[in-house]
Amino acid sequence: MPRSTPITDAQANLFDRYVMVDWSANSTPKRGRDSIWIASGGSRGRVRLVNPSTRREAIDLIVDLMLSSANERMLIGFDFSFGYPVGFAESVAGAGAGWSDVWAMLHERISDGDDNANNRFEVAAELNGVLDGAGPFWGHPGASAPVARRRPPASRLAEFRLTEQRVIEDGHRPFSSWQLAYPGSVGSQMLLGIARLEGLRRDPRLAGRCRVWPFETGFGTDRIRGEPGSVLLAEIWPSMFPITSTEAVRDAAQVDSMVRLLRSVDRSGELAEWLTPSLNSGERRVVLAEEGWTLGVR
Repeated sequence: MPRSTPITDAQANLFDRYVMVDWSANSTPKRGRDSIWIASGGSRGRVRLVNPSTRREAIDLIVDLMLSSANERMLIGFDFSFGYPVGFAESVAGAGAGWSDVWAMLHERISDGDDNANNRFEVAAELNGVLDGAGPFWGHPGASAPVARRRPPASRLAEFRLTEQRVIEDGHRPFSSWQLAYPGSVGSQMLLGIARLEGLRRDPRLAGRCRVWPFETGFGTDRIRGEPGSVLLAEIWPSMFPITSTEAVRDAAQVDSMVRLLRSVDRSGELAEWLTPSLNSGERRVVLAEEGWTLGVR
């Protein structure tokens, strides 16, 4: 009888390399605390940390990593949301619009210089104007603010997506996509991050290798296990998980810990469950068309 071939880790895993990114909306170059940290590691061994001072440098590093790892299946996680609460896309981009229209719009409108100078607050103010001037974007640290410094009256759009509602039920406290400033806010990172990721999707050097989870893949693993060189972009929220790294800077420790966690759950098979959250048919339509989902939220 022919002998069966043992399944190796590399064959069993969905990915060969895990890259986790702690993003930043800084308006000037910065390293250290509250800046961009990128952790990268294979299925075993050392995790490498880098701390680029600008978003341009960070994206260049990520592209270089993809180009130099052309035979690896790669998972890249970014710690900002990939979509807004349901209804936003059609409100700002027209009937039938979805996540990709929002990404394209932000890519066109956001100016994000090599030195981190950017127009995120002005773009948010323009979008508030499209939404009848009644928010939803808010939060500005300066005296002269293009958007409200404090939370405006209730918007007709929801405060949170379905995935954030799920983590709130689990006892976590996420921040709203609409909040652009003050400690813990994520709204500015979203505006700048989505614009940069759309640039990655359009980069001819990558030749369509990037897919956005779950928008372009759906849920489950059938379309996740890509060919060598495939790259899956996913949103993460490291604060959901314990820090296991000894790195002194919290942002660095979080992405270091996420790489170690993801390769562990990939080896064990649990990552397949992370990629298949429990959603009814209506929720699934909203998530895949517009809102997106956070990896690891069940």
